[in-house]
Amino acid sequence: MSYQTFTGETVNEAKRLMRAALGDDAVVLSTRRHSDGQVELRAIRKGTPLDGEGSGGLFGRAPRPKPAPSLGGGEDVTVEATRFGDQREFGSRVEQGARRGAMSSLRGDFSRHLDRSDRYANPARSYLEELIGRQSLSAGLLDRLATTIEKSTGRTDAERLSDALADTLRFAPVAPLPPAPIMLVGQTGAGKTSCAAKLAARAADEGGRIAFMSADIGRAGAIEQMQTYAEALDTRFWAIEDPDHVAEILRHDRPAEPLVLDTPGVSPYANADVAAMRAFRDVLGAEPILVIPASGDLQEHVDWIQAFADVGVRRAIITKFDTSRRIGAAISGCFEAGVALAHFSEAPFIADGLIDADPDYLAHRLLLRQPGRIAGRR
Repeated sequence: MSYQTFTGETVNEAKRLMRAALGDDAVVLSTRRHSDGQVELRAIRKGTPLDGEGSGGLFGRAPRPKPAPSLGGGEDVTVEATRFGDQREFGSRVEQGARRGAMSSLRGDFSRHLDRSDRYANPARSYLEELIGRQSLSAGLLDRLATTIEKSTGRTDAERLSDALADTLRFAPVAPLPPAPIMLVGQTGAGKTSCAAKLAARAADEGGRIAFMSADIGRAGAIEQMQTYAEALDTRFWAIEDPDHVAEILRHDRPAEPLVLDTPGVSPYANADVAAMRAFRDVLGAEPILVIPASGDLQEHVDWIQAFADVGVRRAIITKFDTSRRIGAAISGCFEAGVALAHFSEAPFIADGLIDADPDYLAHRLLLRQPGRIAGRR
């Protein structure tokens, strides 16, 4: 058969491999996602018949049995060419035949091997795969780093990686006394409340003060936790119910100090959550900053961060560095969505604070093989 199989971590990566092999005339026949998350495309060049002979389009030839070549270890598979109207029957016969032959057991692994060989043909990309491939960074981020790391004049792996990260990612820590209110958003359990306290503790270290607001009144213990933080940091705290309550506080209490609003867990896919987030943002004039754990499913993180970027998030705080072996999901999501890295957290304790995001720290953290705390040890 004349179609070719292309496999990548995302649809876009598989399409990139497809166009590199078949050019702009490539036509996608089918798409599916494997259980390991890989995306597989089957494609041909436009105008090429499915059986690889003659002309007349994909299904223009008359029915004629054709033996598929055996890769060894099983019987040859006979597949009949079909006309356009019989696509479902055609697909069924192909699958039944493939299950009987060795070709089905080898095709996926063989095509993935070919894709890897093509991907690693770039020496810089191959170097990065050996260096930080275990971190589960996206293919797009690795490709960009491979381009930028070639320009580095660093003498060590950490120096070269730091240079590449500086040229590839955006780093934008929050000012100790932010000029505009901050609204922390993200899923439940990401660490928003402790990040709010860490921002306030950092301001206190600089001789300033940040006041708290919390809309997370439905979570058990959330208000008590924030009240404890406020008392420890000698700052003000308001538990708020809705945007109107925020407006009332701004009118009557007129807080002059910077404000941090801790929000309940929200989903960027839920219209009600997005509407509430926008209402709080608008009444407070706040910048929404995403708080997200470092590790998790790569594509879920990419989709999640992109969805938050679509509703106005421009910076992210990445948490749980101390419990994550692979931190590539959140880093890749920020890269793909164009979201800047603000801070990292590698400890749950308020006294340990937040780490200002910078390429040098991130390079050293990506080089770690086990979770650990490295702030102050570089």
